[in-house]
Amino acid sequence: MNGHVSEQEHQAIELHAVTEQREEEPEPDLNDPLHPEAPRPDKTAILNSCSKIVFWKCKLWMIITSVFLALILVSILSLVFYSADYIDEDEFWDPESIASGNRHNFSGILKIHCTNPGQQWSESGFKLLSENLSKRLTDVYSFSSALGRYFLSAEIISFSKENNTVSYFLRFSVPPETEEFMKYRMSEEFLMNVLRQNIYDEEEKSGLDVPECTNMALDPTSLSLIQIQTVDTEG
Repeated sequence: MNGHVSEQEHQAIELHAVTEQREEEPEPDLNDPLHPEAPRPDKTAILNSCSKIVFWKCKLWMIITSVFLALILVSILSLVFYSADYIDEDEFWDPESIASGNRHNFSGILKIHCTNPGQQWSESGFKLLSENLSKRLTDVYSFSSALGRYFLSAEIISFSKENNTVSYFLRFSVPPETEEFMKYRMSEEFLMNVLRQNIYDEEEKSGLDVPECTNMALDPTSLSLIQIQTVDTEG
């Protein structure tokens, strides 16, 4: 009797151990493609879902394609209309309107440095200096992308032998301007910055030497400029 009970208890213990082992084993992940029992995506089901009619006779793939095409079409039309409506004021003003525009005159002072200061300037030396500086100013402003189309002329007015300073004159002509244009494009500071940057860039090759002033150098820190007159040619 005791032997029979012991055998039953032994079987119960083994059954309980097997049950616990099965409970501890993780359940297989059916989404794992490496698992032999994992289901594979049904391509037919995917195609059928795209071919599903959403409303009327329109299928899902038709709607998605139409949305993408509509976005592309809207982007293209936006670029076309923007390029058609946008007008660059600089390109809109023709040469005739600029030539007949308002005159803007500026007077400036620039100091020069020589390696042989104190030399007596002759009339021919001053004339050569004036020609070289006038050409330099003309090239600076006529080739400026921002000011070239409005530039008329540059002229050397006088030269002070005491402190080696040159007075020059600038003339510009612009169409009837807006306040913003006058504030930033035709301001004294902007005009000086254009010349100042050129002096820094061309410091090693000035090409302004005259017999009375060898190795001439322009002093960018000495620049000053004031607007002296605005003439309305239409009035």
